[in-house]
Amino acid sequence: MTVDINNLQDLGNPLRDLKKTFDESIIPHRPSLWRYCYQLTGSPWDAEDLVQETLIKAFSSLAQLWQPINPKGYLFKIASNTWIDQCRKVKIKMDSFEYHNEPSYEKEDLSGEVEEAMERLVLHLPPRQRVVLLLVEVFGFKAKEVGEIFGATEGAIKALLNRARVRLKEIQLNEEGFNQLAISEEQRNTISLFIESFNRRDPDGIAKLLDENVSNDIVHIAQEFGKDTVRSYSLTDWAKDPVEMKAEVHILWGKPTIVQIGEMNNCLGVYNLNLIEIDSGRIITVKDYYFCPELLKEAAKELQLSVFSRNYVM
Repeated sequence: MTVDINNLQDLGNPLRDLKKTFDESIIPHRPSLWRYCYQLTGSPWDAEDLVQETLIKAFSSLAQLWQPINPKGYLFKIASNTWIDQCRKVKIKMDSFEYHNEPSYEKEDLSGEVEEAMERLVLHLPPRQRVVLLLVEVFGFKAKEVGEIFGATEGAIKALLNRARVRLKEIQLNEEGFNQLAISEEQRNTISLFIESFNRRDPDGIAKLLDENVSNDIVHIAQEFGKDTVRSYSLTDWAKDPVEMKAEVHILWGKPTIVQIGEMNNCLGVYNLNLIEIDSGRIITVKDYYFCPELLKEAAKELQLSVFSRNYVM
C-alpha cells in the first residue's frame, strides 16, 4: 500500500473500520471501566481522560498481541498502569509489591465499605493499594488474576490487599466539596457570547469565537483542527440537529462547563457537555463529550436532570 506521507488521512482510512470494530467489541466492559477510572481518580473529568487514554493505548497495542487475552483484564491493566504512571510523574509515593514478611490474609466482605469510602480512598491510599483494593473488592477480580495483570505473586497481592484494608479502616471520613473556580472576565465574556450564539443556533456566531488553529476533540471518536474544519463539519452537523436544546454554564467538578440541555419526553435532559479553553478572547480548544455516556449520566445526576441515551460509537 502506497501512502502519501504528506496526507496521513489516507493511512487512517482503513483503520477507521478496524477502530469501530474494536470499540463495538469492548462495549460490554465500558461501564465498569469508566467506574473504575472514576474511583481511581476521584474526578469524572479525569476518569474520562483516563478511559480515553486507556482505549487509545489498547487499540494501538493490538498489533503487538500474539496470544489470546481477556479483554476486561487487558483494559483494566492498561488503565491501572497508566494511572500509576501518572502518579509517578507527580511524585506520589508508591508502595512496593515486595515484602519480606507478608501479613496474614483473611477474606472479608468490604465491598460496601469500599464503595462508601471512595472519596477517602482517592485522598489517602497509595496508588498500588488503591488499584488492588478496587480490582478485588469492587470489580470482582481474584487475587491470582490481579497478580497475573501486574506480574506479581498471589501472595504479594494478598499482602498488599491486607495493608489496604487495614489502612481503609484507619481513615477518618473527611467530606470535601468541589471548589468553585473563579472565571476571569475574559472567560466570562467569551462564554457568554458562545452561549448566546448557541441558543440562537448560529454556527457562524460560534465560529467567530474560534481561534484559527482551534482543536476540537470529539472524545473517543474524532479530532478536528482549524476553524474552517470545525465550521464545515461539527458546527454544520450541530446546526442541523433536530433536537431542541439550549446551553447553560455550570461549574461541574471544579470546571466551568457548557451544558447542553434538551427536551426529552416532556422533561429536560443533559444532551452534551463541552469544555472550552480560552486565550486572548478566542476559543483555542474544545472537548466534546457527546459519545461519553457515563460522564453525561454523572452530570445529569449532579444537575438533577434526565439524560439522553447515547451510544459509544457513531
